[in-house]
Amino acid sequence: MDFNKLKYERPDIGEFERKVLQLLESFKASDSHLEQFELIDQMNSLRNDVLTLLTIAQIRYHLNTLDGKYQKEQQYINETWPIYEKIVALFHKHVSYSPFKDEIKEKYGEQFVCLAEVSQNTVGTNVMEDLIKENNLISDYTKLLATSSIEFRGENRTLSQLETYLYSSDRLIRKQAGEKKYELLSQLENKIDHIFDELIKVRNTIALSLGHASFVELGYARLSRVDYDQTDVEDFRKLILKHIVPIAEETRDKQRIRLGLNKLTFYDEDIRFSTGNPVPKGDVEWMVSSFEEILNEISLEAGEFFYSLCANHQLDLLPKEGKARGAYATYLCNEKTPYIFANLNGTRKDMKVLSHEFGHAWQMYLFNQRNSIPEYILPTKEACEIHSISMEFFIWPYMEKIFGEDADKYRYAHLEDAIFSMPYRAAIDEFQHFIYKNPSFSISERKEKWIEIESKYMPYKSDYEHTYLKRGSFWQQQAHIFTTPFYYIDYALAQMCSLQIWSKAQTNKSVAWDEYMKLCKLGGSKSFLQLLEQCGIASPFKEQGFTLIMDEIERWLELNEKNIK
Repeated sequence: MDFNKLKYERPDIGEFERKVLQLLESFKASDSHLEQFELIDQMNSLRNDVLTLLTIAQIRYHLNTLDGKYQKEQQYINETWPIYEKIVALFHKHVSYSPFKDEIKEKYGEQFVCLAEVSQNTVGTNVMEDLIKENNLISDYTKLLATSSIEFRGENRTLSQLETYLYSSDRLIRKQAGEKKYELLSQLENKIDHIFDELIKVRNTIALSLGHASFVELGYARLSRVDYDQTDVEDFRKLILKHIVPIAEETRDKQRIRLGLNKLTFYDEDIRFSTGNPVPKGDVEWMVSSFEEILNEISLEAGEFFYSLCANHQLDLLPKEGKARGAYATYLCNEKTPYIFANLNGTRKDMKVLSHEFGHAWQMYLFNQRNSIPEYILPTKEACEIHSISMEFFIWPYMEKIFGEDADKYRYAHLEDAIFSMPYRAAIDEFQHFIYKNPSFSISERKEKWIEIESKYMPYKSDYEHTYLKRGSFWQQQAHIFTTPFYYIDYALAQMCSLQIWSKAQTNKSVAWDEYMKLCKLGGSKSFLQLLEQCGIASPFKEQGFTLIMDEIERWLELNEKNIK
C-alpha cells in the first residue's frame, strides 16, 4: 500500500448514519445473540470505512495546512465528526443495554462493553453545533502555529524550523533563536488566548449540556478512563511532586554546573553538556537507514516492518512550510497499516521521536492484523504511550550507530528527559484541572495560576527572564491542551511503566522484550490497569514503584556521570 497512491473520496456521513441506524433497528429487534454479533460486525465495518478515509484526509491536511483541497476536507471533518461520534455513541448505548450483553462480553471482550458504557454521555444531539465549534477552534490553533513564521538568520522560519537553533552549542545562537521564538509567540499570544478562552467556554457548555458537573468529568470520559479517576491522578501528581521534583531540581543544577553557568535560562534547558549535545552522525535519510539496521538487530520482523513503511511512503519526517507541528502515529483501518508523521530537525531528539512513533506503529501492526474492532485498534492513551516510550529505551544498546562516541551522552540525556518531563506533565495536568473547574476565570487569572503551578513543579524556571514567560504564557505552545484535554499526564503514567521495562532490560533484555511484545499484542482489548497486571508491570499509582525506580535512576546517573562532559 503506497500512501501517495491511496485514493481519497469524501465519505458520505449522511449515508453512514442512515445505514447504521437501520442496522441498529435490526439490532434492537433481534432475539438472537448470534444475529447481534453479525450486526456489530457490519457496523464496525462501516465505521472502519469512514475512519480510513477521514484519516487519509487528516494526514494530508497536516502535511500541508495550506493545501486548499484538504483545508476543505479538514473543515468537513470538523463538521461531520460530531455526527460520527453521535452515531457511535448510539451504537454503544444499544450494546450497553442489549439483553445479550454477557454474550457480547464473551465474544468481544469485557473491555468492549466497558468502553461502550463510558462513552454514553460524551456526545448528544443537543451539542452538535458546539462540538463543531470545538473542532474548528482546534483547527484554528493547529493552523496558526503551523503557518506562522518569523525572520531569523536571513530566512522566514516556523516554530518547528526554529527548534534546530535552540540545540546549538553556540550560546549566542541559542539566545537569538530563543528570543525569536518567543517574539513570534508573543505576536500570536492574543490570538491563542482568544482560541483557548473560546475552547474553555464551549467545552464547559458541552459538559453541562450532557449532564456533567464540569468538563473534567467529560474529559475523562472522552479518554475512556474506566479503572481510575481524578483522585488517583491527583495522588499521582503528588507522588511526582514528592519523589521526582527534588531529583529534577538537583539534576538541573548539575546541568548548570556542567555548562559552567551561574544560572540556567530558557535557551539553555535543552543543552546538556559543555561539549554540546550529541547529534546524529548523518542526515535524516542516513539516520532512517541506520534505524532500520537497529530494528533488524532487535527483531527481524520489526526491521522488515519499518522497511515497508519507508518503501510505501507511510512516514513523513521533515519539517516544511505549512506542515503541522509535532509528531504522531495513526492507523489506516482498512489498509491494516499505520502512518508516522514527524518533524525531525537534525538534533539528538530526532532519534527519540523516531523510536517513539515507531513504537506506536509497531503496536498497531502487531495487534491489528487480526483485529476489526475500532475500539481495540489502540488501548487507552496512557497504555499507548508505554509502547512508544519503551521503544525509546530498547534502542539504547545501539546508539553508537547513530551518535558514535557520543552515545553515552545520548543515553544520559535521554534518562534526564524522563526526569525533567514528568514535573512538566504534572503541571500541565494540574493547570487543566484548575481551568476547567473554574471556567469563568479570566485570561489573566489563568496565567497567574500557571505561574503558581509552574513554580511548584519546576522552581528552576522562576529566574527565566523573558516577558512572554513572565506573563505565564509558556503553556500556549503545548498542543495537547488544545487538542486533547487531560491526555498529557498519560505520558507520565506511561513513563513510570516504561522505566520498569527499562530497568528489566538493563539485566535481561530478552525478558523485557518479551513482556513488551505481550503488551503490544494485547492492543486495546484490556483496560490500562488490566494490561499492567497481565504484563507484570506495577501500577504507577503505587508509591513503592516510584521509590524503587527513582533510586535506580539516581544510581544509573551517578554511575555514568564519568562518561559524559
